[in-house]
Amino acid sequence: MKTEFKSLKMLALTVGTCAAALCAPVSSAAAASFTAEQKAEIEAMFKEFLAANPEAILQSVENFRAEQEKKTQQSAQDNLQEYQAYFLNKDLPIAGNPDGDVTLVEFFDYNCGYCRKAFADIQTLLGEDENLRVVFQEMPILSPSSRTMATLALAAHDQGKYFEMHKALMDYRGSQSDDAFYKLAESIGLDMAKMKAAVTSEEMQAEITKSMDMARDLGIKGTPGFVVGDRIYPGYIGADALRKAVADARAANKEK
Repeated sequence: MKTEFKSLKMLALTVGTCAAALCAPVSSAAAASFTAEQKAEIEAMFKEFLAANPEAILQSVENFRAEQEKKTQQSAQDNLQEYQAYFLNKDLPIAGNPDGDVTLVEFFDYNCGYCRKAFADIQTLLGEDENLRVVFQEMPILSPSSRTMATLALAAHDQGKYFEMHKALMDYRGSQSDDAFYKLAESIGLDMAKMKAAVTSEEMQAEITKSMDMARDLGIKGTPGFVVGDRIYPGYIGADALRKAVADARAANKEK
């Protein structure tokens, strides 16, 4: 009976840590703590347990994943607190009211179809809400031309025409060539000599890299992604959800 109890206890400890064992290698010290006979016994009992309770291991893994996701979300929220002051910087590419009481931050890619839909939603909100401030953060992840367009938009920002260039690129459906993009920039009245000098600068590339690093820190893995107030919204959520996010952030501001 005593031997059986020890075996059951050993099995319970093994099953309790099986999710972690699947997701990370067992340390050599832990493996060395069992004799060959014990390892064989554990393996046999474990196989028997799984045969009778196949859902147990799946639930353990799911619980582990849920815990990891919770930690990731908490880390993103902690990082957001550090970035809040940065998002209030008036030198960033913005639209709407520079002194608005709610800031909506969008991470986007010009080649993203859902980002184009989000841009239409943002324009709708800007037309409705005179106290909304929108900050645009480049996240060119879909193709090399995405980074080219992001660089051109930031170069336009240096000339005070970011939103005009942003809109032109969001509406553009033509060739994905540098010449086509430069012609687009010229069509909205940008100084092309200054433009070409800006896009090759290390500072411009560093700005894009910083924006992408922030997205990663906030748990935004794809485009679009939004920050409204103290909340992070990964993925396309539509005009109604954005409108509610702004209303929630505004209400939270009043309570502070």
